[in-house]
Amino acid sequence: MMHPPNLAAASFQPGGSEIATYHFNSDNGVPVCEQVMNALLSCNHGTETAYGADRFTARLGPVYSEFFERETFVFPVATGTAGNGLALGAVTPPYGTIFCHESAHIVTTEGGAPEFYSGGGRMTLLPGEHNKVSGADLDKALRKHGIGNVHHMAASAVSLTQATEAGVVYAKEELTELAEIAHKAGLKVHLDGARISNAMVSLGLTPAEITWKAGVDILTFGTTKNGTMNAEAVITFDPEIARGLGFMHKRAGHLFSKMRYMSAQLLSFLENDLWRSNAIQANRNASRIEAALKRCEGVIFPHPVQINEVFVILPPRLSRAQREKGIHLRPWELEGNGDGFRLVMSYCDRPEDIELFEEICREDAASQNGGHEPPAHAQLGSG
Repeated sequence: MMHPPNLAAASFQPGGSEIATYHFNSDNGVPVCEQVMNALLSCNHGTETAYGADRFTARLGPVYSEFFERETFVFPVATGTAGNGLALGAVTPPYGTIFCHESAHIVTTEGGAPEFYSGGGRMTLLPGEHNKVSGADLDKALRKHGIGNVHHMAASAVSLTQATEAGVVYAKEELTELAEIAHKAGLKVHLDGARISNAMVSLGLTPAEITWKAGVDILTFGTTKNGTMNAEAVITFDPEIARGLGFMHKRAGHLFSKMRYMSAQLLSFLENDLWRSNAIQANRNASRIEAALKRCEGVIFPHPVQINEVFVILPPRLSRAQREKGIHLRPWELEGNGDGFRLVMSYCDRPEDIELFEEICREDAASQNGGHEPPAHAQLGSG
């Protein structure tokens, strides 16, 4: 859960509502990538058949099938919430339950969308360090729940987030183990891939390896955080799921009349490996921030930095120094002594902001070390 916003770094909307503005606030807030914007402009000529019967949408299946190395069914949506809701609704009946981490985005931040799209399904919440579900915990929960017991909701799906809400990735072996447990019990496996591109480059895995080869049946493929504008996709590799999903997609109001503008973005996202280059840059920026912080005494990392997110607890002197030099960070409730923050990097962070952040950390490290900066590899106070 987030702390109240730092109003010293806030701007205001007409009507008096407050919007907190922070450095490295969220990859949702960055501009649309130039390549994607050019694709939008390029498709903005001539007349196309409406409601997904255009030539851009027609290419999604073949292009994404090549990307994932098998037949793939693609359903564009405008938001990740809609994507997760539709995906889980497609594999969860009204009397079904979804097993997921207790801090999963579908639990904490999506307003009951999975329950809404499934027509009444619920969620069974699991613990796990760094917001990861373990095979042992899933197996234990399924045994406790009771498969096929009509007095309980039907165990229908397991939802995993790649990378997790703590910025930590599931290794392929972990995904495979969880999928095997789920499939043995008759559940489908959903992957919330809001930052799946960042996870893929972090793990060095192919799209196929991180999804269907690991047992994933359906996923929400996120692109908005990595350069597009309101373009996500529900993707499944199962033609039976796809048949029902087509009707749900229309019924839920996501078969847009001018679908070409979403499809053009989803196509552009894969061209020239844009998904990869943007994710590499965002992850690299996070690594720079992590390295700068590791020079400073008293800094604690509650979660390992594996993608483009940095969760960190700063000693008050360092968070104060950042503010005084003009770097305002988004407060985040984290366990530990000090000030908790979440920093999210993007493909287009301003170099001068990162350099200023690094300079402040260098000055702090020197002041705590008798005026001498510790070696770059020092990890004082890291957790």
